[in-house]
Amino acid sequence: MRKLLVLGILFTFFGSTFAQEEVRIPFSTAISAHIVKYNLKMDEAYRRSDLERAKFLFDSLVSNHLNGTYMDNFTVNTLKEDPITFEEYEKPLFLITYAAWCVPGIGEIPALNDLADRFHDQIDFLVLFWDTKENLKDKSDEYSKNIKLVYVDEKTNQDSYIVNKLKHALGFPMMYFLDDEKKVLNIQKIETHHSSETLSNSYNIHFNSLSKGVSLIIADLDRKGLLAEDTDTEALKEKEADDEVGEDGRTAEERRIDEEYEKYKREKDSLKKAKKNNRRF
Repeated sequence: MRKLLVLGILFTFFGSTFAQEEVRIPFSTAISAHIVKYNLKMDEAYRRSDLERAKFLFDSLVSNHLNGTYMDNFTVNTLKEDPITFEEYEKPLFLITYAAWCVPGIGEIPALNDLADRFHDQIDFLVLFWDTKENLKDKSDEYSKNIKLVYVDEKTNQDSYIVNKLKHALGFPMMYFLDDEKKVLNIQKIETHHSSETLSNSYNIHFNSLSKGVSLIIADLDRKGLLAEDTDTEALKEKEADDEVGEDGRTAEERRIDEEYEKYKREKDSLKKAKKNNRRF
């Protein structure tokens, strides 16, 4: 009887230990299970021009069903080296999916380049183009050497299941923040703004947005004790200070953007006046 009791305790212990092991749900599986219902609700939101509802639906899909899943291993092509699989990237990944015909904000690539130059020792910055090798070549000079540019051409790619989920389900451009085991920490859309924005405004908007992903990955590394001591986190500290709301209800970042916009308007008005004066003469 005593032996049976001991065996029962052992089975219970080992059973609960195995039960606590993480079940790794692939990203493609999770999104397949929810994308149809999500698209129906999104279509309805867009029919009503309810952009706030659309944003809520996207955030809800990501936070409730996609965060914590694991990105499927698939092959991407490089410009100069052999094709590489996702699992070969050993660092956490800051992944942006794009296409050559997408027009980024004027300050987006400079902001991304600056972050990649500061944090490439800790994070792999990867820009994935759903495009051809020729189109990617035309874009390569715009990016820092610390950003890995890869492409997937659907005409030749064999991993159609994940291409379908990454490209067609959520759309692009899109940002994915993955830890070193390719676990999804978060997914965000690329910030957009009016094409008339100045370079400094656009840079600030995109730096603020992109650095949130970097902060998330850095915090995850720090929590795991994997953060290098010499990691340059000053840029992120500056951003956190910028996010503090002042007495006027605005952050330092918002004040800078407003000041830049006012300067832009003054310059524009000055040009208009000059044109009018020239017409008189």
